[in-house]
Order: sequence, then structure tokens, then C-alpha cells
Amino acid sequence: MDLQQLRRQFPVTDHWTYLNHAAVAPISLPVQRAMEHHLRDVAEHGLAHITDWHALYADARRSVGRLIGARSDEIAFLKNTTDGLIAVALGVQWRPGDSVVVAEREFPANVYPWLGLADKGVSIRKVAERNGRLLVEDFADAIDSHTRVLTVSSVEFFSGFRNDLAALGRLCRERDILFVVDGIQSVGALHIDVEKMGIDCLAADAHKWLMGPEGCAIFFCSGRAMRHVHPAAIGWASVQTSHDFLDYDTALHQDARRFETGTQNTVGIAGTKAAVDLLLELGMDTVEARILSLTDRLVQGLTPAGYEVLSSRLPDEKSGIVTCRRPESESSTQIAARLHEAGVMITDRGGWLRLSPHVYNTEEEIDQALALMDC
Repeated sequence: MDLQQLRRQFPVTDHWTYLNHAAVAPISLPVQRAMEHHLRDVAEHGLAHITDWHALYADARRSVGRLIGARSDEIAFLKNTTDGLIAVALGVQWRPGDSVVVAEREFPANVYPWLGLADKGVSIRKVAERNGRLLVEDFADAIDSHTRVLTVSSVEFFSGFRNDLAALGRLCRERDILFVVDGIQSVGALHIDVEKMGIDCLAADAHKWLMGPEGCAIFFCSGRAMRHVHPAAIGWASVQTSHDFLDYDTALHQDARRFETGTQNTVGIAGTKAAVDLLLELGMDTVEARILSLTDRLVQGLTPAGYEVLSSRLPDEKSGIVTCRRPESESSTQIAARLHEAGVMITDRGGWLRLSPHVYNTEEEIDQALALMDC
């Protein structure tokens, strides 16, 4: 990987030391060009090239499938992570007394869809963190005879803890329950193989670690899960006769397209495909190793300076997120403001600082941030 050549693909590097990919990531020039190409095509030709748009959807599904270890027919495009999780929550045939197992400090996108099932008699069983970590045995203990779904974030948004998806996937297979993953904090940063990890459903927006546009998300639903997750809403695009507008046959697509109800966000899909293709070109092993090396460098600078690091640094638990604070010193707000004024973008949340570098960041940028944090 030629790092300087890669950095030239990210105009943000001319303006910011950007260490905030766990929030909203900047897009690359390939993503910008792909989206502009589609907009220009629509501006100049309307729908004259609509067959190209449909080819784009198919190509994008194949690219996403390669990225996460899925078949292309298991991929749908929705508008955000929440919609993917809602599709599962509303798609399961629930019975009164059923339960869902979730982590105690999940991002709201992976909480509200399940809380919304209360009127169906579905309860939530929460798994508590232990010093910023979630243990597989605690998830196992939370499962009862009525549990139908276990759902986690691949990486916890606050602590940066990387859940053991493979172990949780095996647990769900043993208990015959659906394993649902909010993948937004890892897809594009860490290696994900949905088949090997036993994941049934996964949703991830493009605008974080994928470094794609907002308003477009990938939704994976395995062939196994499709037997248990039924579309809660049917639109004209959900059915096999979607392009025969006067044939109102309700037979659904046999693949994940059944979850796509109507007209697609074509410009968003164009950008998402370009973002995914860039990561595939780099190779996810390279991307993950680079990100973890940069976060290791951060922690090596923070700890001697008296910072408390919440994020686990165990080999299988660390991620692209480093969450820290400096007890009995400046507030997180003051430190974040100093970084921002110096052109370093991070997140200040709840008294903690969250830094999240990506593959194109440099060691010099990490050292710059550390110096501004008095490390």
C-alpha cells in the first residue's frame, strides 16, 4: 500500500487530521466521482441509462458480498442501519413471552427496534459490561427458553470493545436463535465474515468505516434467516413481478431484495460501491492491521500521560476506537476544543474522548493528537 498515494484520494487530509471515523467519515475522491457520475447522467439523460443503474445494483451487491463473506443474493440496500434492524424486529413472528438479548450500553439504533416490541409481549434481557467488556458467558446466561434473538454491535460504539462474533454465532446456533449484528462500527475497518461467524442478519450504514455516503446502508440476511424474517412491509420492488406494473402478484423475491420496498437511492449505492471497492483493493487484512497499529500507538502515548483508557487492548477485543479520559485534569470538553482548534477531529462524549483513525491516517497525525493532549 502506497500511503501517500492513498492519502491523495482523501481531500480531508488537506484540512484536518481526521480521527473521527466512528462518527461520520469523509468520503474519498473515487466515492465523490462515482456519485457525481450518476448525478451527471441523470441531469443529462434522465432515465435513458436505467439499465446501467440496475447493473450497478447487481455489481454493488457482489462487491458487498465479497467484503463481508456473503452471497450477493443475501444483500439488500436500505437507507440506514436502523432500518435493517427494524426489518428483523418486525419480521420475526413473535409470541407473547418471547425475549431478545441485548448489551446494556448499546447504541440506540440497536435498542429501540426491540423496545418497540413490548406491545407484542416481547421482553428485553440486558447483558452488563464488565470494565468496558462484554463476556460470551454473560450472553449465554442471559438467554432463556423464550429467547428468539441475540443482538450485538460488532464493536461497541462507546468503549470500542470488539465482540467475539464467532463465539456468539456458535452460541446462537447451539440455542437455535437468530444472531443479529449492528456492524456499523466494524464493517470497513475490521475483517468480517458473516458465514464463518454464524451471523444471520447484519446492518451497517456506509457513512462510518466504509467511508461512503450517508443515507445508504447494507443489509445482509442469510438464506437461513430469510425463512424466519419476513418483510414487514411489501412494496412494488419487493415482488418478483416488480417491473410488470399491472401484475399485482404478491410473490416476493426469493432473495434479500424482498426487503427493498421501492425506488433505490442510486447515487448512494454508486458511492457505497466505490467505497467498498476501494477497501477491497486495499485488502481488509491490510486495512485492519493498519488501523490497529495506529490505535496501539495512541494507547502507548496516552497511558504514560495518565489517561484512563476504557477500550480493551487485548488482541481479539481491540478495534478502531480508543476511548479515554484524563482524571483530575482538564475536562474532555476542553481537550476536545483544543484539538478541534488545531485541526484534529475527534468526539467528546459523556466526559470521555473517542478517537478513531482509519487506514489513510499516519503515525505523525497520531503523534500530533497526542502532543495536543499533553502526552
